[in-house]
Amino acid sequence: MEPLVIVSVAALVYIIAVKFLGLTDKTEPPSLLHANSKFVHRLLQVCPILTETYVPTFLWGRSGHLQTTIYAKVGRFSAPWPQGERFTYVMPDGATCTFDIFEPTARHPTGGDYTLCVVPGIANNSEKAYVRTFIAFAQSQGFRLAVLNHLGSLPNVPLTSPRIFTYGDTDEYSALVDHVRERFPESLLISVGFSMGANIVVKYLGERPERQDWFLCGLSICQGYDITKATFVLHEWENCRRLYNFMMALNMLSQIRRNSSMLFGEQAQAYWQDRNHEPIAYDVDQIMNSTSLVHLDEHMTYKMIHSNSCEDFYKECSSSAHIDKIHIPLLLLNAADDHIIPVRHNDTPVRYAQHAPNALYCLTKHGGHLGFFEGGLLVPNTVSWMDKAIVGYANAVIEIREQGGVETS
Repeated sequence: MEPLVIVSVAALVYIIAVKFLGLTDKTEPPSLLHANSKFVHRLLQVCPILTETYVPTFLWGRSGHLQTTIYAKVGRFSAPWPQGERFTYVMPDGATCTFDIFEPTARHPTGGDYTLCVVPGIANNSEKAYVRTFIAFAQSQGFRLAVLNHLGSLPNVPLTSPRIFTYGDTDEYSALVDHVRERFPESLLISVGFSMGANIVVKYLGERPERQDWFLCGLSICQGYDITKATFVLHEWENCRRLYNFMMALNMLSQIRRNSSMLFGEQAQAYWQDRNHEPIAYDVDQIMNSTSLVHLDEHMTYKMIHSNSCEDFYKECSSSAHIDKIHIPLLLLNAADDHIIPVRHNDTPVRYAQHAPNALYCLTKHGGHLGFFEGGLLVPNTVSWMDKAIVGYANAVIEIREQGGVETS
């Protein structure tokens, strides 16, 4: 073989191994930011996973792009199918809200009754592989789970009003929580949100602070908090964010097409006629040709919820306007190599964690967006580091409460 070819191949292997796969990157414990309160110091004593090194899957786990892409396309490897019970609630506008409840498969170590009220990420539901894996793992650790299915996300549950889910609508989550509180009045609740679902969770807890009386704690996983800022960030080509934006828009469009009759077709016409209301004027061609989430919002979403403008819609949906009113323990988890939500966009959780005595901002070096795969050379463990961190944090808060608590204000 010619020396030039050998050198070229070696250089290519080096670029792939070092630059893309990051095989020479050192693994580290998460970076933690908090207000040095007694509560957080006690929490870290009983939640070791947050201070130990997270070691991602060896060959590709140090690449945020691969973590994110494999999460998006595979979800989890060998994901289980936990069995739950589906509940339906008709909203005031006729929308059919569904959520699934999964009973624990083991007794919680404390003997207590705990329910995780979960909101999945954008366009997701309880049938997604990463959600199923988390459900099964949490069940095995003694937790009940109530998981919201975003409007329009389930192929076998058609829309019954001309409205699909949005980034910040908390009404469906509120219906889920109300149902859980009524059905399991003795259960202690924990609020968990993934990505966009975390925005809904934080907004839900903060917009009406009295709701926090029902919860032990909250967990916000891989969210961006300020939607206005996120729209600018997602249009940047840096680290392929514009491509991620395009792929998310395609996913949204697939759900919009599946529900197009109720959103702006014959069923929508009948819906508005029954209510003596003029149908919303959409440019359907513009909607279907959208190449980003912002385009969808400009041509459809803000009109759908009767907001004055796209800018107003983003302000109304953002949890950043409500987070300062949260006083219960709150874990804010992001990854430094999450290229959808870059570290420089994490100013909201950083600022909040510095002054809120019960808040903990946790930034892992690796993990991507909702990936956090670990174990194995090529094929990772089914249960992710994220799954274990959520359960570990919840158990730590429970343990502190069982021991009489620590002053948290």
